[in-house]
Amino acid sequence: MRKLAVACGAFSLAVFLAHYLLPAGWLFPLALALSLPGIGLILLRRRWLLAVILALCGLAAGLYAYGLHRMLTLDRARALDGSTLCIEARVLSVPESGDGWNRVELRIESGDGKGLRGLLYGSEALLDARPGDRITGEFRFRSADTRFGERYDNNLSRGIYLTANTEDALTLLPEGRFSLRGAASSLNAAIGERIGAVFPADTAAFLRALLLGDKSDLYVDDALYLSLSRAGLMHIVAVSGMHVAYLVGMLRQLFGNRRRTAWLAIALVWSFVLLTGGSPSAVRAGLMQSIVLLAPVFGRENDPPTSLLFALALILMVNPFAAASVSLQLSFTAIAGLLLFADPLKDRLLDALPRRLPYFLRNYLASNLGNSLGVLVLSTPLIGLYFGTVSVLSPVTNLLCLWAVPICFGGGLFCCLLSLLSLPAAVFLAKLVAWPARWIVWIAGLLSKQGFSCLYLCLRVNILWVMLVYLLFALAFFVRRGGWLRWATAAGLAVASLFALLTATGLYYSRLPGVMTAVDVDQGQSLVVFAGDSTVVVDCGNINSRSDAGDCTGAYLLSRGRPSVDCLVLTHLHSDHADGVLRLMEYLPVREIVLAEGLEDPNGLLPEIRASAASHGTGLRYIGEDTVLTVGDIRVELFAPGERGEINERCLAVRVGIRDCELLTTGDMNIRAEQELIDTHELRGTELLIVGHHGSKYACGEALLDALGGRTAIISCGPNNFGHPTQETLARLTAAGYTVYRTDEDGTVELRVP
Repeated sequence: MRKLAVACGAFSLAVFLAHYLLPAGWLFPLALALSLPGIGLILLRRRWLLAVILALCGLAAGLYAYGLHRMLTLDRARALDGSTLCIEARVLSVPESGDGWNRVELRIESGDGKGLRGLLYGSEALLDARPGDRITGEFRFRSADTRFGERYDNNLSRGIYLTANTEDALTLLPEGRFSLRGAASSLNAAIGERIGAVFPADTAAFLRALLLGDKSDLYVDDALYLSLSRAGLMHIVAVSGMHVAYLVGMLRQLFGNRRRTAWLAIALVWSFVLLTGGSPSAVRAGLMQSIVLLAPVFGRENDPPTSLLFALALILMVNPFAAASVSLQLSFTAIAGLLLFADPLKDRLLDALPRRLPYFLRNYLASNLGNSLGVLVLSTPLIGLYFGTVSVLSPVTNLLCLWAVPICFGGGLFCCLLSLLSLPAAVFLAKLVAWPARWIVWIAGLLSKQGFSCLYLCLRVNILWVMLVYLLFALAFFVRRGGWLRWATAAGLAVASLFALLTATGLYYSRLPGVMTAVDVDQGQSLVVFAGDSTVVVDCGNINSRSDAGDCTGAYLLSRGRPSVDCLVLTHLHSDHADGVLRLMEYLPVREIVLAEGLEDPNGLLPEIRASAASHGTGLRYIGEDTVLTVGDIRVELFAPGERGEINERCLAVRVGIRDCELLTTGDMNIRAEQELIDTHELRGTELLIVGHHGSKYACGEALLDALGGRTAIISCGPNNFGHPTQETLARLTAAGYTVYRTDEDGTVELRVP
């Protein structure tokens, strides 16, 4: 019996239950209720009860550990929420900066928050801080478990319990104190710069993500990020067991498979884990690989399931909130699927492949397909849950690309080391290593552009197709007769049903009289209108969201079988209305972008939009006066910005009509600008109103509601600090007799034209 596996599995299960299901007040009483029977059963001294005893004690230990950790960290952090304190802290990381923010990770060393880790946001003075330095100042604290009033687990999963802001001067005391995490952070930044200096510019972002787990440049490159995501290749740039296995393999090639090599490999693995930021998935990979290396040293056999559960339990002992880490959950389910299904799948596929094929080719195909499918069995539901998408071509892209990954990884590390001795030699070698990287990027780009490469689960019928595929391949796995024919039948039915689904979805939506939709992009706006084969999008942007508005809108359009956008209208250039445009243009072709002349561009989006439009062959049209466009059966009326209101509230007002149904959006117009619109245009009969400025009290005045005479309103909003939508606006809509839908409560709102 796997005693350690049972205890660790029960401990981990209790932690997950405590985090996601159990009220905080239940933890200690329930732990006591489980531990007492467990201790009582020990007294019976029955060997057959050992599994039950280990399970009960493991569950109790998990609940105790979670409750105690919560008391010592999160409860203390919540007690500081909203307070302003003068504290001293120690810098833990190299400073980071982004669009209008600078931050550094720190550990508080004085006051009530002593020992808690947090993120400090402040002025550019933070950029001078170095790991090990001390900072003193007056900071305003917030608990890191909420974001804009909603639960937010990402910080907790990384051991971050507080966020702090300061506008005042802070005192930075350089000490040069050594910090292991700080040294690793500095080395990560240094190697990242070295990669940029050695490798060609078109591969540097990919190799930085592959070698260091630093995906910041990858996220900025919309085309590269989207290609890897849709092709199902993002896992190769997420630090995992694959990377540490490559490291150990390279070390064994150099020094042989000796006991001394095992200790050296363990040191190298943990240096790599620390270098890449020590994410829960990286720690899990390091623990499992260390157990594999140590087992023969101590004369023990490695048991993969026990190693996996032990690694998970150890991570959760250190930080039970790591249970909320998406990377840990995906890593754990991927490895669990690999252990449970990869070898049986490989054996079945090896037997099923034609014998006339060379053995090495059969073995390569069976191994790669078996591993790819094994990894996907348990991780696919989580990917769908968190990201709303399933990469249909993932097994194919893995088959075509995985051979190149170790070349890029090993060659990339060698080039970085060689650059310390001879930069020209490293640059020359990097040009060779860049070609396998280009192959991966090219294959990802090629396959991701296929309309069937990715299935978006925002359409519920697509979830049914995923369930059907699971059923088909389960039958192929368990039915022994038929050889390769049963696998071919399962694959053929899956492909045929996919194409039937995509074709039926496209035909269904193209034959509707029309559809008007407010896509849920959180705090922002993206409106989609289509009729027949014509598609119009009005705005595409959001803020305060972990999802790009372009991702949300692109997924919505592709899931409804829309192959392109005929016209994209931008009411104005604020981030919450326009910062998803670049990503949207990577999802599908946009024929024309329409915006008003002389719009304020506070976020600097227009130059990027122009550059992206030029590269994609998208036309730009600037409107200086009222204009009417006809896009198939869709009528688009553009009302040029007026003179009233603040300059940042002067927007294009857009009325979109299909048959007798019309939609009006006023962007971020305030009540004065709305009055000018009413005075100069006839708006009566507009049925659907997109409430201005996300429900701000300064928009959607009574005069506008009276002038429209409509009955349906949609508020596009999400988590925010502005109080949107305000009670004043909601009250005005109710008094005017409007039925109100809200994307923050109702999700994507899709209305069909009768």
